[in-house]
Amino acid sequence: MSKKNRDIIYKLEQLRKGALTLSREQLEKRAKAKYSQEPLLLALLELKQSKLAKNYKDTFFCSSVLTQKGEKITSRYCKNRFCKVCNRIRTGKLINDYEPILEKLVEKQFVTLTIPNVTAENLRSSIIKMNKVMRLIQDKRRKAKQPLIKGIRKLECTYNTFLNNYHPHFHLIIENEAQATDLIDQWLFYYPEAVIQAQHKAEATECIELFKYFTKLTSNTGATYENGSKVKDEWQFPEAIDIIFTNIAKLRIIQSMGGIRLINDEIESIEAQIIDKETIKEATGVYFWYGENWYDPYTGELITNFCPTENLNKYRKKIRYLQKEKQYE
Repeated sequence: MSKKNRDIIYKLEQLRKGALTLSREQLEKRAKAKYSQEPLLLALLELKQSKLAKNYKDTFFCSSVLTQKGEKITSRYCKNRFCKVCNRIRTGKLINDYEPILEKLVEKQFVTLTIPNVTAENLRSSIIKMNKVMRLIQDKRRKAKQPLIKGIRKLECTYNTFLNNYHPHFHLIIENEAQATDLIDQWLFYYPEAVIQAQHKAEATECIELFKYFTKLTSNTGATYENGSKVKDEWQFPEAIDIIFTNIAKLRIIQSMGGIRLINDEIESIEAQIIDKETIKEATGVYFWYGENWYDPYTGELITNFCPTENLNKYRKKIRYLQKEKQYE
């Protein structure tokens, strides 16, 4: 197992614990998530005629006030799927509920199903068709009296800066290699134009990676050095991100299959979290977000030790508009 994957597992394990309790470390990670997403949200709010303007505003103010009463701390969450703060909690909940189920699957396979990239105008209809195709595949197995494909699937979508189009695709963890092979064959039956090499199956060793994120917020511009080698030049493109978020609105991102119980991924039930005794010392208090931390308005004391790194501050500035007249660095 690579060091990167070990780090991912460790972080997600800590996140899963943080869905139930709130330590100072978890609170600092929440501060990092909130701090890192604010410039992008401001950029999204500047877009004209976005259908999600109110949602972006709600996310910008998500978890801006923390209220402590005894051993519990509460906050108002926006609950939007693109919010990093809410998704940390939601991911922890999904891992906590789904991982024991996935671990029981026999010969688990991690499967990727793709279709050719689509334009912004065709993104939502393409995703709806992908979901329909999955149902058709299951219906065909049901009519043939074959076992249904059993597992969990997740929708993801990325933006291609070279072609100015979008790449919706499924990641799945399903039971056994035979089902994985048949699923890919059936997928290519319904999508004969799809690239065969882009469909992939492999042994699933780290199930929790399935729940990390819906869309990667950065896209590579494809810049190269003079010697021809590629530059890791990734930016956040607000217009493209807005198109993705708008087109997946009210569509299910995580879907159980083959009789696995669907887990409710809403976070209302854990809005009040039990805190470690060392997290905040006072028995009661209200703390307000300002800049990069929450603070006590009476004493000015910060409640976490979070301090942005140089790389994080660089990330916050990596925003580039698709319309050239709006670009800034």
